Amino acid sequence: MDQRACKKSGQTFEITEKDKDFYTRMNVPLPTLSPQERQRRRLAWRNERTLYQRKCSGTGKSIIGMYPSDTKFPVYSHEYFFSDKWNAKNYGRDFDFNKPFFEQFAELLKVAPRILNYSFSNENAEYGNLSSWNKNCYMCFEADNNRDCLYSDYSFRCANVVDCSYTKESELCYQCTDISKCYNLRYSTNCINCADAWFLRNCTGCKSCFGCVNMHNKQYYFLNEKLTKEEYFAKLDSLNFSSYEAVQKLWESFLEFSKKYPHKYINGFQNENSTGDYLNNCKNAEFCFDSSELRDCKFVFNCERIKDSYDLDTYGGIEGAELAYECHSVGRGSFNVAFGNNVYQNLINAYYCDNCADSRDIFGCISLHHGEYCILNKQYSKDEYFNLREKIVRHMETTGEWGEFFPIEISPFAYNETTAQEYYPMTKEEITEKGYKWKEKDKKEYKKQNYIVLASINEVDDAICNEILACKETGKNFKIQQLELGFYRKMGLPVPIYCPDERHLRRLQFRNPRQLWDRKCDKCGVNINTSYSQDRHEIIYCEKCYLETII
Repeated sequence: MDQRACKKSGQTFEITEKDKDFYTRMNVPLPTLSPQERQRRRLAWRNERTLYQRKCSGTGKSIIGMYPSDTKFPVYSHEYFFSDKWNAKNYGRDFDFNKPFFEQFAELLKVAPRILNYSFSNENAEYGNLSSWNKNCYMCFEADNNRDCLYSDYSFRCANVVDCSYTKESELCYQCTDISKCYNLRYSTNCINCADAWFLRNCTGCKSCFGCVNMHNKQYYFLNEKLTKEEYFAKLDSLNFSSYEAVQKLWESFLEFSKKYPHKYINGFQNENSTGDYLNNCKNAEFCFDSSELRDCKFVFNCERIKDSYDLDTYGGIEGAELAYECHSVGRGSFNVAFGNNVYQNLINAYYCDNCADSRDIFGCISLHHGEYCILNKQYSKDEYFNLREKIVRHMETTGEWGEFFPIEISPFAYNETTAQEYYPMTKEEITEKGYKWKEKDKKEYKKQNYIVLASINEVDDAICNEILACKETGKNFKIQQLELGFYRKMGLPVPIYCPDERHLRRLQFRNPRQLWDRKCDKCGVNINTSYSQDRHEIIYCEKCYLETII
């Protein structure tokens, strides 16, 4: 075991012999940053939720993208980006051995065109990012194959889902996280195949239940107590769901109630020799989160079908990827890829690339597709490429750049508009002190709300869709969409008092951090590795003890 100090935070981190074997296979040096700082650096290149209305730099047509209008490089619509009207190799340049690599890459970043976002094949769903094959969706991020969904992220194959995160194959759900195959579910988390219910946690196969925890295949239960059908609906009728504040009080009361029930130390199933949280069908996956079908991976997040890879954030595609290291958003069919940003499909032997696909043996390229033997977007012969690549690697070793992901300082996004701010938040002073970019609030988005929202959804008319509302927490303005209003009416839900961004952050608070602690099962005392720290109030059981408590 090799103990090292992170050169950014000073935090001690470990490098095992198994880790060293992987780095040797990838032909990269040992990391100089802790796993947390490595992920912070990658996520500072991920603008997931901030959208801008601007013009396509190629056609002049209005588009919705993740880059503001004052971005230095051209931003193209999907149609123009994938057309033959421009060529990424026209931006190629020679490598200058008198300059650091990242300085030259940053110069190429300022001129090489980029695609407006990573959303494809959508219908009436232009307000989104990292989302594809959606229809009639609004403000959905990292979400595919959905219909009539709003304000949701990491949602897949869903219909009529609003304000949900990490949701799969569900319909008519509201304010839920980590659910699968659910119907008409509200304010619930960690549920599978549940229907017509409110406030559930860690439930499977439950129908017509309210405020229940750790229950399987039950019906007409209220706060874990069995009732008759008539008693159950009489209880529901006695509750006040008329206002957002009233529902919030019910939610807070349920959270207090759920404290007396144990939680399993890890969420997931059919895992072997794996640590992390929300893992399914994984083997030899260490410190991985929100992923499935991983094999021999470490520090992998929001990915599926990955083999022999370290330090990845988000992957999509059924073909899988293998031998990938230090990448943000690596795509399907990729092999031997390192230090890539949005390298979204079919890359082989690609290092230090951004927005590239369907290419092999490329280095330091941006927006290159169907390329081979290119460095900084310039074409070389096979022999020239490998000779120059070797010299560049030696040069980067002398500058201390080889083995490091792209610096946060040259990211096209402000730190506080990226996912890094969600998982590794910093104040404006901390961000600017480190030399990172900060995005100021747009004063035009903070107008006073004059419209009075009626408590009962039955009394709210269509005129609300023309009004500007102000978030009760942040003051940021937001509007109610017509599709959204129809959803609230159908579900009997009050109009929200918080803006979509605030609702998103509040959902995140109910997910555990991406950290692990060693502690003991609160029942049998066996050692466990869990995302629940020792100072948390929850009762945490190992899997064996937890299964014994299921009702």
